[in-house]
Amino acid sequence: MNEAAPIVFPEELQAEPEFIPVSRTDIISVILAAGQWSSDNERALAESVLYKIGSLRQHQSGIMLNELSDLYDIFNPDDETVNIGEVTLGEKLERRHEFSQRVKDLVTSANYRELSEEELADILTKMSPDGVRVEVDFSEFDMKLLFYRGEEDQKRSKGDIRWAFLRRLHYEVPIYKRLFMAIKFKAEEERIAELMQEHNISEQKARKKLKQIRSVIPPYVSTDHIYLKIFKEIPQHDVEMLFPNIRVKMKYRDKLQLGGSALLGTITWALGTATKLLVTAILTPPMLALALISGFGGIMWAQIRNFFVTRDRYRMQLAQSLYFQNLANNQGALAVMVDDAEEEDVKEEILLFAHLLGHTVNYSQLEGVKENINAFLHANFGVDVQFDIYDALQRLIANGLVTQSHEGDLRTLSLTEANTHLYVRWCRALESKYAS
Repeated sequence: MNEAAPIVFPEELQAEPEFIPVSRTDIISVILAAGQWSSDNERALAESVLYKIGSLRQHQSGIMLNELSDLYDIFNPDDETVNIGEVTLGEKLERRHEFSQRVKDLVTSANYRELSEEELADILTKMSPDGVRVEVDFSEFDMKLLFYRGEEDQKRSKGDIRWAFLRRLHYEVPIYKRLFMAIKFKAEEERIAELMQEHNISEQKARKKLKQIRSVIPPYVSTDHIYLKIFKEIPQHDVEMLFPNIRVKMKYRDKLQLGGSALLGTITWALGTATKLLVTAILTPPMLALALISGFGGIMWAQIRNFFVTRDRYRMQLAQSLYFQNLANNQGALAVMVDDAEEEDVKEEILLFAHLLGHTVNYSQLEGVKENINAFLHANFGVDVQFDIYDALQRLIANGLVTQSHEGDLRTLSLTEANTHLYVRWCRALESKYAS
């Protein structure tokens, strides 16, 4: 490959990563079915090259997963292995920072976008029509990563109270199709020091306050662990309900309903009491006292029952989200994310390789190549995406499948050259920890 200075890509090419909602198998099938191949032998050679691109990336995924698993081992809440040797606090902190950065790189490679603090703040002020209102204290975490992939409006319906629930009210809820989160609670001593400074209180009061704050957290949750989660189809305004330290708040409608019921019950009880006072000449004092206590107790029981019914309805919604929309946890989440990143990288690389094959393209013409790939995806699969040509080209250059000149001219290896090149890289990969 000719030595050349790194390419400075046009700013418009360095777009946000975007998920390609098509499998690599389908993309390869369409590429191989295209009329650009002069013979069956050439098509077979192209199939071999595209297959080897995927196989080499899969080998790299295995290495990546092993490295991430080693980093994650001391933070994994599901770890069953015996760890030999002690890890100092400084080493833990260093590992955590490295793990956090590598996880960010991984989910970005899988075409996830980070949920910004501004977006999260907006979420906390809103609530979906059938969601629950919850509070979450983010100051409890010293690691909080939130990434999503794919947005759409999901159609839903519910009984319309205006028609006595005889008709359905149809509405749309904006959702994240995939949501990845990684969280770690702050150590107890660190959090106590923060509370002492924040509220200007003694250590004893800070410990008591922290105990109250964390009373909603199950006892098996440890501040030493990093919890990884992947969810699907999560309403955007219900993201906060996925955190383990939430406090459920009733919606205004439910408060109004319970308050109205309590008010009506109190009025009824007061009228009943007044009536009973008029017949005190008939009832003996013990009988009157029993009647009053029974009436008041009945009203209190009804209100308490209403509260628990409402609370259980909220808990059911939370349980359904965590049960039916949870895709993977902890080590399993790492494996899923590594697989997703591999799938996206391979799709991008084979699309770009196929569209550059047989042509010499200057980097100034890459916008046209990008538009051709966008048009290819729309024509064959009916999807509209903005292809991330920048990262794909960087990887193809790094892998030696695309060469660049000093003038910025780009060309792929021929199919024969690429097939041999990838075979050599694969053989080296089997003999070494890293593919070179």
